[in-house]
Amino acid sequence: MYVKLLKNSQEDIIKEAVEKAGSFRKLSKILKISRSSLDRYKTSESIPEDRFLQILEFIGKDTKGLVIDKLEKNWKQKIGGINCVKTKKRNGTFKRDLQIAQKRGTEGIKKWHKKMKLKHPKEYYLIQYEKFKKIGGYKFKTKKGEKVRNAFEKEVADTLYDLNINYEYEPLINIKEKHFFPDFLINKKIILECTAWKGETKAYKLKEKIEILKDKYKTFVIVPKTLYSYYKILDKCLIKGIEEFVPIAQTFLICKK
Repeated sequence: MYVKLLKNSQEDIIKEAVEKAGSFRKLSKILKISRSSLDRYKTSESIPEDRFLQILEFIGKDTKGLVIDKLEKNWKQKIGGINCVKTKKRNGTFKRDLQIAQKRGTEGIKKWHKKMKLKHPKEYYLIQYEKFKKIGGYKFKTKKGEKVRNAFEKEVADTLYDLNINYEYEPLINIKEKHFFPDFLINKKIILECTAWKGETKAYKLKEKIEILKDKYKTFVIVPKTLYSYYKILDKCLIKGIEEFVPIAQTFLICKK
């Protein structure tokens, strides 16, 4: 924090302190403030609040009637930035320089993503996943205690819980240099994907995903019965509704044994 004083007060205070100490050199040694700083405070627009109080204490004065304003530590940088923007606008270079800065920022972000994916893929995808969760609206709480995205996922999670089937919700898995966060992972080898999305686009995306996962995982896709027509291309992987899911889920316990 900086303080701004009445006109000439700053210079008068420094002079009084110098007279009491005997010289600038002695005052610098007593207060442990460099001579160059003391000299600068005589004519500058402001002075650090802690040093101002230190000097006042030395000469035996209080702050009454001296301080006219208090300024943030970086007030000079802010003013400099504002003035710089004004100058650039007058010169007609503000828009160009802003675009250059934005481009550099974008390039820097792209480099970070590329580096993290290459050298620290697990940490990278976990960071991205946590960002996604914050904006994904995970509002439904399961019997197990975790938050899931929608009511249908909650229904599937609660069914697994009631059947005493342990599961991981949206764990990070990687296969063939690709990373995924499946809805549910059971026994480290069974994946459950749940969707209530109306439209065949999601079905084709899931089909591509299942093709990648098939070497390591058995994947099932659970949809509400009413959406069967959208997802029928998934054939044997498809489970229509919770009633059809329960007997299949019970086989997971047998697989574990």
